[in-house]
Amino acid sequence: MDLFRKYGVYLAVVLLLIVAVLFFVLKEGSDSESEKRQKSKQDMMSGVNDPTSGDYAGGTGDSGESGIPDDGASVQYVLEQYTEWAQYPPYSRPMSILNHDLAFPFIIENSPDYQLDSKTKEGNGYVCLFQPKTWAVIGNKDSIYVTLECRDKSRNRVKISIDSHQVFREWEGQRYGAISASVNDNGVDGDQTRGDNVFTFSWKPMKSDWGQMSLVADITYGPEGNKTTVTSSFFSSPTVPAEFNGVFSDSLQDGSLVVKAIVNVYRKGKYHLEANLKDEKNGEYVAYAIHDGDLKSGSNEVEFIFFGKILRDKDLDGPYLATSFRGHRVNLPIDPEWYNQGEEGLRKLQAAKTTEPDRELVYPYKDEYKTKFYQVESFSKAVWDSQDKQDRIRNLKSLQ
Repeated sequence: MDLFRKYGVYLAVVLLLIVAVLFFVLKEGSDSESEKRQKSKQDMMSGVNDPTSGDYAGGTGDSGESGIPDDGASVQYVLEQYTEWAQYPPYSRPMSILNHDLAFPFIIENSPDYQLDSKTKEGNGYVCLFQPKTWAVIGNKDSIYVTLECRDKSRNRVKISIDSHQVFREWEGQRYGAISASVNDNGVDGDQTRGDNVFTFSWKPMKSDWGQMSLVADITYGPEGNKTTVTSSFFSSPTVPAEFNGVFSDSLQDGSLVVKAIVNVYRKGKYHLEANLKDEKNGEYVAYAIHDGDLKSGSNEVEFIFFGKILRDKDLDGPYLATSFRGHRVNLPIDPEWYNQGEEGLRKLQAAKTTEPDRELVYPYKDEYKTKFYQVESFSKAVWDSQDKQDRIRNLKSLQ
């Protein structure tokens, strides 16, 4: 009893500290799980593919003949998930800053490359980052810039020397040599600061440099003279099939916001085009829209439909900023009509081969177009509907 009186207060304090630590640890874990669920939900709602089908890249599993994922999910759950997703059409989806690939479509962030000791094959404390400034180079006028830096255990930059480097075109598991890149740390040709131990590679494609590219460099780094090989990848589309010319207009049509863009087409064909919409006041991302269709050579007017219910649900008045106009010309060796031609179409599909990448990138428009003022109440709050949607719901309900 004397011991308890003597040390009881201290024991109580220790217990309180333990409880507090456990509370914060559990809360942090709960917040982390909550963020993951929020991100997963946002990815589902922004996706253009039905999340309850096997075609969904982040979906719940392969679908059987009934169209139900084979992962044990109940029909009721699948129906609820599909109904929530299908509030909006596939060509117009909500988005937020959490959709990083949509919000920042022109960049790709590489992960740092943790270096290993050449003898022990264990981490030596150094890390190198080989980072393209954009994910692709479009046309043969622009250059792509790729920066390289290495840091020590304290994350201070260390000196680098470039022993050799080469650009390759990647195709079907093979590498083909391409025109060389230039590199410097002299504050010129894309390099930001002279002598800061961040080297900048610059590269401009030739006409044949079309597709996935890799830049491979052998380097020496750090005071120990460590050697390693680093690789960075990007896409090259040296021939511009079309470009946005910066002429836009907007209007309210059937309860949705329609932004029209003029596209100068140099090579006719099937095109997949996208654009983002932001709130003009605070820069919050609202939605993105997709246009798929045939474009003829010359000047084409393309419509991006930002579905009314998305704007109503976001509850943001205009004006809005349409931005990040981008896309590609579809370059597939097949004609979709072949699927409807029976055995003859099947023979064509089986014989189809290509030596070209599946897309040519459209020269984008990265600036912002400001729309007129709109009150959010002027947009429709009706959910999207279509025959395919009704057929899908009818099919799911029949399985209950």
